[in-house]
Amino acid sequence: MEIPKHAHTNRSYEDFDPLFVWRREEGRDTLELHLPGFKRDQIRIQINHVGLLIISGERPLEGNRWKRFKKEFEIPSYCNDDAIHGNMMQSILSVVMPKKSPLILQEEQEMKEEKRGNNRKGEREISEENHMTDHAEYQFEEDDKRLPQETTRDVALKFMLVLVLILVAASYISDVSKSLMAQAASYFHN
Repeated sequence: MEIPKHAHTNRSYEDFDPLFVWRREEGRDTLELHLPGFKRDQIRIQINHVGLLIISGERPLEGNRWKRFKKEFEIPSYCNDDAIHGNMMQSILSVVMPKKSPLILQEEQEMKEEKRGNNRKGEREISEENHMTDHAEYQFEEDDKRLPQETTRDVALKFMLVLVLILVAASYISDVSKSLMAQAASYFHN
């Protein structure tokens, strides 16, 4: 039986607001959502360009009726958004948000203070809207074994280092070419 391409437009949706609980522990915060009848492949966990955690999903009911939800949560600033992951067990979605280590929090504070100082000198600050996790989508983990992820800060620092190296090389090439041109000009004037 062939399904028409426009069949999904004939869906009728039943929106619902899932119950949720925040669990705050020493090393992490966990957001638990009660999603009866949902399977993990029917759920999406995303972080948008402004750093909001967006959890959404939809599942079929009967016929062309579907049940759907969409919830947005602000990620606490003390949580490491690069390490967020989700687990689904018995209709409970657990979104685990590990907290940043005290060292990372201290480094971020120092970077903010340094940025404030640089801004006073007329340098431009990178806006948080250009955060590297822009529209990042997070997958459910199959088990507790996770490969270490490179943090956004690490990637940004490497990128800045490459830019500095390129600028230094460009400056050196410019100085050498100016020197060669000056030598050639003096050779032809003699």
